[in-house]
Order: sequence, then structure tokens, then C-alpha cells
Amino acid sequence: ECDEDWYNQLKQRLKKQPDAIVGEIGLDGARWVEVDDELKNLENHKAGSIWKRTRILACPMDLQRKAFEDQLYLAAELQRPVSIHVVRAWGELFDSFDAVMERMKQKYIFEDE
Repeated sequence: ECDEDWYNQLKQRLKKQPDAIVGEIGLDGARWVEVDDELKNLENHKAGSIWKRTRILACPMDLQRKAFEDQLYLAAELQRPVSIHVVRAWGELFDSFDAVMERMKQKYIFEDE
């Protein structure tokens, strides 16, 4: 189960250690696991196949992106370097960069007003 307060805990630890970097952080589109799904299709059952193997990402990409973007945002906010790891998720990586850039713009636009 995920600790919902991980972001604040990480932020406090980084503030206590001013030389610490944020990372290694990243996205992994290559780690898949197989799960069993019971088939509801009677034709497949008659053919002798009761189970179907389905491949899913070990950690869903939306959860990876949320954690990655929060960590990247925190690094920018605290002006810390990051070490980034990406595997078969280049599009998601660039989308995350865009999302964090937009988030930073919104923060500073509203702070300046």
C-alpha cells in the first residue's frame, strides 16, 4: 500500500540534506507481468482453453507518471539535480516534462499576481 504522505516526507528529507539529489527517478515501459483472466467466451471453453494470459505493466504508467512528475517538480522547486531512468517510455517521458513545465508556469504565474 502506498504512503500518501511520501511527497512531504521526501521534501523534508531533501531540505535537511541540501547536497542530496532527487533520484534515480524514471519510467519503465518494459517490465510486464502476466495475469490470468477467466474467459467468458464459451467458444474458447469448448476448445479447451479456460484461462487466457494477459500482459500488463508491473506498475501502471499513470501511477509511474504521477510519482515521476511529483519528484521532478520537487527537484525543480528545490533546485536539485535528478538522475533519470527511462525504458521504453520516451513519449511518456517527454509528456511528463511538458506537464511539469506547465505546472511550474502555473505556480509562478499565480505567485506573481
